[in-house]
Amino acid sequence: MALAELPERTRMAFEMHRFGDAKLREIAAALNISVPFAHRLVADAVQHCKQRLGWP
Repeated sequence: MALAELPERTRMAFEMHRFGDAKLREIAAALNISVPFAHRLVADAVQHCKQRLGWP
């Protein structure tokens, strides 16, 4: 499964955003990271999943 391949913090950020409807600022606070870094983690996870699923 594509999500299982992600680093834990990246997976957590993605799950919080996509499945928990958390805002980036909420993810940043929960993971003790900056908002831009929270955005980067979510974007990295989305890109990884797209690649693993063969989406453009």
